[in-house]
Amino acid sequence: MTYVNLMGYDIEPETMVLINAWAVGWDPAYWSEPEKFMPERFLDSSVDFRGFDFQLMGGRRVCPGLGFGVSSIEHIVANLMHKFDWALPDGAKGEELDMMERPGFSIARKNPLIVVATQCYIC
Repeated sequence: MTYVNLMGYDIEPETMVLINAWAVGWDPAYWSEPEKFMPERFLDSSVDFRGFDFQLMGGRRVCPGLGFGVSSIEHIVANLMHKFDWALPDGAKGEELDMMERPGFSIARKNPLIVVATQCYIC
């Protein structure tokens, strides 16, 4: 193994390098209007987003609990949706919600999303 110089940084052999996928997806140098949801931008792309060019959590090193975790969260969210009526606070409009994200190791809202849950007695 040898040292690698990447963008002026010397990286020692066997150093773990993490990719900030959030920053890649929001970089205006690569995406026009990255803050807008435009799935059509991928229609005529030569990049294989299923994993050949950038595989997110795939291959033999995938998390062994991924399937269980996803199905557990789906079950929890389905129960919450079934047992409660959800609404925005008084005076709030859906089209005015701030859906911007803040960077970090995990993705979170830049500003908290506030909703009102009312128990559904008919359910």
